[in-house]
Formats: sequence, C-alpha cells, structure tokens
Amino acid sequence: MKDNKMSFETFVEMAKAGIKSYLPEAYREADVSVKEMQKLNESYLGMTVGREGQASVPNINLTGHYQEYLSGGDLEQILTRMAEQAQMEIPELKIGWLQDYEQVKRHLFIRVCDARENETFLSMSPHKETDGLAVSYHIAFEGLSGVQASTSITDKMLEMYGVTAEQLHADALENSERMFPAVYKSMAEVMMGIAPEMTVDADMMPPMGESPLMVLTNDQGVYGAGTLFYPGQMEEIAAHMESDFFILPSSVHEVLILPDDGQTDYRDLQIMVQQINEAEVASTDRLSDRVYHYDVSDHLLEKAETFEHRMEKKEQLHQKSAERTVLFGEEIPASKVQDRRSGDEDRKPERKSVLQRLNEKKEQIKEQPKKDTLNRHRGAALE
Repeated sequence: MKDNKMSFETFVEMAKAGIKSYLPEAYREADVSVKEMQKLNESYLGMTVGREGQASVPNINLTGHYQEYLSGGDLEQILTRMAEQAQMEIPELKIGWLQDYEQVKRHLFIRVCDARENETFLSMSPHKETDGLAVSYHIAFEGLSGVQASTSITDKMLEMYGVTAEQLHADALENSERMFPAVYKSMAEVMMGIAPEMTVDADMMPPMGESPLMVLTNDQGVYGAGTLFYPGQMEEIAAHMESDFFILPSSVHEVLILPDDGQTDYRDLQIMVQQINEAEVASTDRLSDRVYHYDVSDHLLEKAETFEHRMEKKEQLHQKSAERTVLFGEEIPASKVQDRRSGDEDRKPERKSVLQRLNEKKEQIKEQPKKDTLNRHRGAALE
C-alpha cells in the first residue's frame, strides 16, 4: 500500500548510498552528488555519478524515479535502470566557444513559457515577459548524432558576455528566424502532413483553406511557440486573418490561431485549452491554460481576459465622455440650453456681471450724502 512506501527523502538517501552496488568496479571511487535541477516547465532532484576525468556526466532524475516507485514500480528494477543511466556515455562537447559571445550569438534561439509556472527558472535567467508569457534565451548544440541539445542563458552568463538584455533579445530573435523559420499552415494542411496516406471523409474536414483554424510553429516543430514573437509575425497573421485573432497555446511547440469574429467567447476556448492540456499534453510541453488575443488596431498581444477588460474600460470612458456637458468649443442643442436656463432660474437668482455690480455701488455712494443732509435738516427743524 502507498501508506507503507518510503518518503522521498528516504528514497533519495537510499539511492545515493546504494547506487554503486549496482555499478561496475570502475565506479567504486566515483563521486555521487545530488542537486536541484531547474528547467523550463520542469524542476527535479537530480543525481550524478561521476568518475575522475569524466567531462560530461549523465543526470538521473530522482523525482521521476520516485514517482515510478510510488506507482508500484519494483525498487530493484528502478535502481538497475538508474545504474544503466549513470553509465550512459555523453558525446564530448567542445564548450570553450561558449565563453565567446560572438560565437554564441550564432547559436541563440528563443523559447516561450508560462511566467508564473517558471518563476524559479526565470529568476536566474534573462527574459522578457508579455502578460504572463516569458521569452527566454538558449544556445543550441548541433551535430550530436542527429540529436540537438541546448543550454539556457543565465544571468551569470549574460554578465560574463558583457552585453545588455536588449541586445541578447535582438540577437536571439534574429538567429531564431534564421535557424528555425516560422511555418504557418491551416489545420487541414497539418493533419494531411501528419498522415498523408490516411483517407479523410470530406464531411469530416473542411476544404483546404476554408477552415479558420491555423497552426503556427517552426520548420522543426520543436519549441515552435516562440515564433509568435518573431518581428512582424503578428502583423502578418493579422493581414491574413483580416481581423483580430485569438491565440490558443496548444503547447510549447505550436500555437493555434483563430480569427476573432466578435461572436466567440474566449471563456469557451479557455475551457477547451485547459481540458486538452490536462488530458493530452505532457506537463513539460504545456505552454499556458490562458487564451491570448491580438488587437490589430493597438498592435497589442495580451490575454483575452485582459483585452476584454481593456475594451470595457474604453467603453466606460466613451460613455462618460458622451454624457459630459462641454461648455466650450462645442454647440449645445437649443432645447438643452433652454432646459438648463429654466432650471437655473428656478434654483438661484439672476447673476450680475462685475461691471453691473460696480455701477450699482457707485450709485449707492452718490446717494448717501444726500440722505445725511436731509436728516440734519429734519433734526434742526425739530429743535
């Protein structure tokens, strides 16, 4: 039963202490170390078993193996597989060029991730965020027996290179476009490309070019969601769509584009994205549960909910502006002027100009001596 399983801490100590007994004699003096690993969409406790003189050492995912153990995996078999991983040979990489930015920038490319889900990784790496989506920067290693590996640019590396984050961003975008050109196709074209030999019922798929759903990725189909941030990419899509559009984050490898017809509720799209992410997309490949929107007139990429709130505020300001009485520089309908004057007369006495008030005061002053003289004459007569 799961309640009788050892804790993760105990599992780690057991693996660290016992792994050598599953390895050949050559590993008896090997150094076993455990370290927290931070990657995009993934963090785990890793273990390495390194012999003296080894340049590259495989990293064993202890977190993953523990989950296998909790799911009922046999402990002996798990340790045997861990030992096999520890003995895997990694092709030796010549990494001296990684210290030279002029060489590095020819291998730069971008990846995009959910900023909130990757806070720890991003806290140690230069990145650029757009309403919850973060662009990070990576170096590609090519020619490893057909397998492409990469490493992330960290804040320490950026400091060593002596370039600004803005320069890194510009260079990574330019090189990404060169290495991994954007590919923009209809969903029908993508489906036919996946299984061209498959017979598709005409009633099941709309004619080529008529489906509004488009797919944006790169020519490798790997980390293709980053093409969303290629210079001018949004404008090109908008020109094709001839409207605003929604972005459905299918995975880190691609995004789906749907025109905003003014009738579609982004909440329905968001529920669909969340359900697909949960059921079909591996956690390491998930991009976001949020649907995004591109506003053509404002040239703005943002969450669909952000767009809706922004439009609501605009509408409120427009209504207030329309209701506000403008006293200068705008004609007021005669009926409204009359209504306003009538109301003013009922509420307060007639207002006099400054000149009128001054003239009245002068007249009062002129009359005052005459009144005093008249009073004196009256007093004398009484005496």
